Amino acid sequence: MSATTPRFSVPVDSENKSKVLKIWSFQRPHHLSFHLSWMSFMLAFFATFAAPPMMPVIRNNLDLTKPDIGGASIAAVTGAVFSRILLGAVCDSYGPRYGHGVLQLLCSAATFAMASITNAAGFIICRMVIGFSLATFVPCQFWCSVMFNAKIVGTANAVAAGWGNMGAGLTHLIMPYIFTGMASHQPDFIAWRCAYFVPGFAQIIIGLLVLMFGQDLPDGNYGALRKAGKKDKAKTHMELLAAVKNYRTWLLVLNYGYCFGVELTVDNNISPYLYDQFGIDLHLAGVLGAVFGLSNLFARALGGLASDYASRRFGMRGRLWTLWIVQSLGGVCSILMFYTSHSLGATMAIVVCWSIFVPMGCGATYVDIAPFITRRGLGVATGLIGAGGNTGSAITQALFFTGTSMTTTEGFKWMGVMILAVTATLVLMHFPMWGGMLTRANPEVTEEEYYSRDYTAAEKEQGLHRAILNWASESRSNRGFKEQLAKLSADLTAAAPTTAAAV
Repeated sequence: MSATTPRFSVPVDSENKSKVLKIWSFQRPHHLSFHLSWMSFMLAFFATFAAPPMMPVIRNNLDLTKPDIGGASIAAVTGAVFSRILLGAVCDSYGPRYGHGVLQLLCSAATFAMASITNAAGFIICRMVIGFSLATFVPCQFWCSVMFNAKIVGTANAVAAGWGNMGAGLTHLIMPYIFTGMASHQPDFIAWRCAYFVPGFAQIIIGLLVLMFGQDLPDGNYGALRKAGKKDKAKTHMELLAAVKNYRTWLLVLNYGYCFGVELTVDNNISPYLYDQFGIDLHLAGVLGAVFGLSNLFARALGGLASDYASRRFGMRGRLWTLWIVQSLGGVCSILMFYTSHSLGATMAIVVCWSIFVPMGCGATYVDIAPFITRRGLGVATGLIGAGGNTGSAITQALFFTGTSMTTTEGFKWMGVMILAVTATLVLMHFPMWGGMLTRANPEVTEEEYYSRDYTAAEKEQGLHRAILNWASESRSNRGFKEQLAKLSADLTAAAPTTAAAV
């Protein structure tokens, strides 16, 4: 009887990856890992962006200047640049559980330390260390990728990342109320410090839950599988080379810096801007600022769906045009923030549109283009692209939102100009077998040939490149409907004489 009992409660493929995503299920290992993953990422946002909704109070208590606040905002996203790259190697070597759990536990110390700081230097340092937790994005995407098969992993990654990013919106929404609750029993300068205990304990709880109840792979944890001889140790130098030598990686690093990077920048600035610009109270500023982040509930996945729809008809060219359109519209919205600064209603109308286009760009980039750059170096490439988002935010914050020579509204305008300029570089991206936005494909180049280029002649002789051939075959959908139909017609025409001769 036990021999016929299914090992898993969901249908799985040959690698025991789930073929379905049931967002209401918490069964191990697939769906419990999915939920632990996005919850951990969401709480990283909760801790990292706990300061902006309370910034008017913190600013007065610590005597912070605009450069101090800007420096802290830069620090909050800069730390994750390095930790995201590092966590790719951690996931490969030790598993996504440790990537999530250990990082959250370590960063919680800085979250609690916020209660004891007395000056700008301490504030900046604590925000930087807390910001390391944003690197949980890497194990979030890694974990979903090893738990769900190719037909559903895009949706799983988009939903997990979107729900995680939603943490910024929730933070703007609830932190003012947490502060008010604390302030009803103690002075403001103590209340904001006590409010930090909430995200600190949340990080400890999610870190322990991940380590105790999570599972690295459908078949078990890394350590147990290696002891059983079922998993080899990671070798990353060739994967690193495959990613860094491909110019398409760096184009997406640049562009992700101005979709996800813009999202981080707005999360740092939107509530304080609404509070100062329109003279509204802390609670209302938090509620209105939350609009930008809460749209991640659906907007990032919407970007992936729009890209998939365009790809079915136009192939990779459709994906690139989709990204160009939504990211450019995000840039236009950023510019319009300057011209609507006289009206709260007009500003919020722009924020609503902005909050949809920016996450859509994130989904169209990370889920629907990044996976096709390189198969062998996919982990490294996605880590670099993810780090590009934090780098873009740090640069934008430093250029437009830190000095005293430029107002916040002017910063929004010039950030929009930068978005449009960076997005224009997408015309340079060309895949030989699929073409680009304005360039045609080379019909003589196949997907198998393109992805096999990352292997040396000696490795090909050993057959190591065969691991990517199934992926290469599946990626032909990026040729678009017309190209696939033309290829099928050509194949049938070529086969006709052979069939006639046989008859």
